[in-house]
Amino acid sequence: MKKNIVFLSLLIILSCKSQNTKNMLPLIDNNFEKFDSSKIKKSSQNNSDVLREFLPNGNYIEINIASSGKYYLETFKNSYYTISKSYYSNGNIKSKGIGFNGDGFQIGKWFEFDEKGNLIKEVDYDKPYKFSFEDILKFCMKEGIPLTKGPVLQSTGFHTIITRRIENEKPIWEIEWLKKPSLVENIILDGISGKEISRKESKFINN
Repeated sequence: MKKNIVFLSLLIILSCKSQNTKNMLPLIDNNFEKFDSSKIKKSSQNNSDVLREFLPNGNYIEINIASSGKYYLETFKNSYYTISKSYYSNGNIKSKGIGFNGDGFQIGKWFEFDEKGNLIKEVDYDKPYKFSFEDILKFCMKEGIPLTKGPVLQSTGFHTIITRRIENEKPIWEIEWLKKPSLVENIILDGISGKEISRKESKFINN
């Protein structure tokens, strides 16, 4: 009997760890770095200024080289998160942080650098929100609102949109999802308490 209890306890712990790992934020730090041009050089794509492809580990990357600078996005397989990095034209890091894979709203700490590579700014975008992104995920699960893991690619249908902003000096969350094939529901929650502020439906026209 005792062995069974111990075994069940281990299963619960491992299950919790697995769930935490899936929702765990990617690692990001405030260290200086340079743009890695080797990813472009190794690509088989003909257009060397833009790269979009899946990595062997299932992650999806987008790299864009423009006159204004260089940009790198990596969305993790089975994750809601995207690492976003921008670089100056000299290849030095300009800013980096983590965003939501759906529309890229900023999550956690973001870091900004000057052209010489000095850290000049650090912003915690989670700070105003006592009702956290993890709470939003639980809310969506409870409401039966589907969320896409991994990259949200163009022309792949309607994906649930989650945004957040400061409105009238108060933090709010907004969720927009396809409740029915022709019906979109919009839900706004208080960013401190999680209390529902409004809920409305509108017709969805698929263009």
